[in-house]
Amino acid sequence: MRTITKKLIALNGGKLRLPQEKKGYINLTLYTPTPEEYEILKMGLNCHYITRLRPLDKCLEIEYLMDNIRRQEDLGNLRTTDTLQPLLLAKALTDRGDYIGNIIDRHLREAAKQLREREDITVRRADKTATFVLINTEDYHWKLDDILADSTKFQRITKNPVDEIRWEVNRIIETVNATSNALHLPPITGDYDLGYVYWNVKTHKQGNPLRPIISQIPAPTYQLAKRLHTILTPYVPSRHSLKSSAEFLEALRAVPPGGCIALMDVESLFTNVPVDETIQMILDRVYRDPTTPSLNIPEHALHALLEICTKKAPFSNHRGYMYTQIDVVEMGSPLGVLFANFYMGTVEQRVFEDIRQPRMYVRYIDDTFVSPIRKKRSKT
Repeated sequence: MRTITKKLIALNGGKLRLPQEKKGYINLTLYTPTPEEYEILKMGLNCHYITRLRPLDKCLEIEYLMDNIRRQEDLGNLRTTDTLQPLLLAKALTDRGDYIGNIIDRHLREAAKQLREREDITVRRADKTATFVLINTEDYHWKLDDILADSTKFQRITKNPVDEIRWEVNRIIETVNATSNALHLPPITGDYDLGYVYWNVKTHKQGNPLRPIISQIPAPTYQLAKRLHTILTPYVPSRHSLKSSAEFLEALRAVPPGGCIALMDVESLFTNVPVDETIQMILDRVYRDPTTPSLNIPEHALHALLEICTKKAPFSNHRGYMYTQIDVVEMGSPLGVLFANFYMGTVEQRVFEDIRQPRMYVRYIDDTFVSPIRKKRSKT
């Protein structure tokens, strides 16, 4: 409500003010938090204290940063001095930030710890809002298992395929780099692990379903997927796509008032994007569309890399079981938004080749605003 009100004010002007919400969490259980737990939950996700990093984690973080800097220096994108490395290593031994603030005292920290350690209650965040959600752990796990049981979208595996994926990707990258003079893909080096899945609670929908998010940050294909996202973003059909609410307001101002409007939403777009069909849409757009520039990557190599980053991305669940995605692109993947926009944009392009375009049609990922063409009144 607060977000919608801000947009209406930006469109029409005014000084409407809404009262501040006092409750900063949503309770889907029968448990009544203690006063201290209530206080820490009420602060919401925008107020928290920093977990102290272990020395080993800090050193690994600095080493990863140094590796990225060396790679960029080898590519000629930057230059460094001899003092950079010792300065970064020194930073790994120093504390960063105030780990114990004045807002959250010892009693609140202890309350947060006790709440987190409860086995019958799981604390998650609400989908699309910075709010904590308390949900019964049994219900939470049941919903998780139900989603992963869909054999059309997920496949359980028994062997960790990380090393095989790294070898396969590096073989393709070597081929791409040998045939391309303008584009260089960095090989996968270092140690990697499975991605992991977690869920946000859709408290704005009936039954409080879960939105699965698969973090691929620990996986060997994460950096490659980010690179492919950057390379392929200019090819996305974006005639009707919006990047922000400011663009939406500008589009509204350009349309004369009157007529009727319709708001449409794609049901669970990310989990329903057909991966194989979308990959083919991308290849057709890159290699067979005369309106787009050519890409100096062999088509078979790009096809293989896109498949590996989507259909062969392994992850583990809350029970430690391993899975791969079959025909789904989840949130958490660098290619998730790209695939969703590519699929929606291509479908729109095909539809509007056969029908007359509405007076106004704009979309932000899966939310669509339509103002149909007004029929002319017949004279009587």
